[in-house]
Amino acid sequence: MNYVKNVVKILLLIQCLLLCTCDKEVVTTEQHRLNLADFVTCPFNEKFDNKTNLEKYVLKKFGEPDSVRKGRKNLGEHRKEWAIVTDWIEVAYQRKYTFRIYRGVNKRLEFFDMIFFLEFTDLKYEINNETTIKDIKRLFGKPRDVTDIEDVYDINYYYSYSHDSPYLYHLEIIFRKGKLSSMYVYTIFDPYRL
Repeated sequence: MNYVKNVVKILLLIQCLLLCTCDKEVVTTEQHRLNLADFVTCPFNEKFDNKTNLEKYVLKKFGEPDSVRKGRKNLGEHRKEWAIVTDWIEVAYQRKYTFRIYRGVNKRLEFFDMIFFLEFTDLKYEINNETTIKDIKRLFGKPRDVTDIEDVYDINYYYSYSHDSPYLYHLEIIFRKGKLSSMYVYTIFDPYRL
């Protein structure tokens, strides 16, 4: 009889441990998703809202750029009734950052189409030049895709985030010899989801 009681106690203990482990994994996975969403929408230690002028923000935060390019593009141009005319501006700081901003001409719309980082100052979650692959996995979880380029000691990690909005975010993190080398945040805008 004692044998049966001991087996039941052990099974209950194992079940409790498994439930605790599973609950922690669910919370951790959700936290990874929240961290990723927070980072790709605004990677700096600041918040944006729909009234933030992104070009002014970049110039104020980083100063005079090394180069500026401008142009115009239709988003969603393959269906004319959904097309949104945007002006774009690309602001580059040599060997540090590049920002490409899209701003609607006839519709209130403004977002970073691309942010490129070679320098890591004032980024969320204290991401910096010392950030390792393990640190990134701890923050964002398992990447969607990994590319390992053995000849140059590079490993590229790819993450994607989409929410109930017209934006799909891609984060590409490049490591060289295990240390953070560069990062890209790309935004794909779908005007049909406005």
